[in-house]
Amino acid sequence: MENSKIIDLVKKISKNRDELAFSEIFDFISPKINAYYIKNNLSNEQAEELTQEVLSTIWTKAEFFNPEKSKFTTWSFTIARNKKIDFHRKNKRNDVNEEDIRDFLYENNKSDDYEIESTINKITEELDQNQKKLIKMSFFEQKSHKNIATELEIPLGTVKSRIRATLSKMQKHI
Repeated sequence: MENSKIIDLVKKISKNRDELAFSEIFDFISPKINAYYIKNNLSNEQAEELTQEVLSTIWTKAEFFNPEKSKFTTWSFTIARNKKIDFHRKNKRNDVNEEDIRDFLYENNKSDDYEIESTINKITEELDQNQKKLIKMSFFEQKSHKNIATELEIPLGTVKSRIRATLSKMQKHI
């Protein structure tokens, strides 16, 4: 399908919610997106579900397509890639056994528990409450730097700098 025809169809969708135009877009792009998902090791069911989500997004956000910035297929595959990332994040399994990780990390370095506890205590004593709070939010609560900045009402750059400085301080003891 020619690029100019695709642009006209997307304009019809965004301005008039033209279902016939969407049907043509659907027939053109859905097999390509579905194949993309299957090539990325998703099952047929998962690929179809995500393809439907992509096309639903195209329907609802057609007015955001800008033919001067990218081709329609590029825009569509960007949506598809983002849906795939979201899908993997939602379905990510955390099957990691923390005890196995500790055993692996200390397998060759048979440090006794007292030495490890001593190091942790030194680090804990050296950090102030704000530093402890940042580390806890970032690594134990797994909050993004942006969410931490919003929650603490401080600039994003400040959050990043403070976490980096705290990690450097902690690294001296390890």
